[in-house]
Amino acid sequence: MIVELRPAAERSWQLLTDRLHAEQDPRKRANLEVVARHVREEVRGDVPALMKTLVPEPVYEIWGASDSVGPQGYDEVKAFYEASIAIGKNRLEFEITAVLVEHDLVATEGIFRHAYDGELLIRRGFARADEVERHGWYLVEYQALILWPIDADGLIEGERMYVGEKPRVLRRLEPGECDHLGPVDRG
Repeated sequence: MIVELRPAAERSWQLLTDRLHAEQDPRKRANLEVVARHVREEVRGDVPALMKTLVPEPVYEIWGASDSVGPQGYDEVKAFYEASIAIGKNRLEFEITAVLVEHDLVATEGIFRHAYDGELLIRRGFARADEVERHGWYLVEYQALILWPIDADGLIEGERMYVGEKPRVLRRLEPGECDHLGPVDRG
């Protein structure tokens, strides 16, 4: 389901937007634009538009505290985003604290925030059953650095994500709180 961007989500990557508007070099500006478009389309859940920001066979790598292996190739990457949308993981905040841009790379560092239900937190080992309610919703965050290699045609070759920590549970969310995070129909 494609959703409208919420101001709270957009504010979280404001540094990327500011850097884009300030960049004078056309190639670097184009690199920042494709990354910003990718982030927007991911949060909106528009998989066809998101996939248009990528090379035909993107490669994703996930390093650090995550036990995930990144998807490889168009079909796996598309399925990765579709699975993310199915659980509402795409509706996120990415509070970007640093942006670096070169002629063939953009780097973004910051904090990801999501709304996860207790069941997912328990299943993935982020919380114990005695710490969360299975049907409750929780605000989680983790530090990450993403390297976005850009090809000669201005498309993203994939993501190299360095996850600094497992998701930390910050608190239980009240109904309606942070409604821009998690599934659209989150109660």
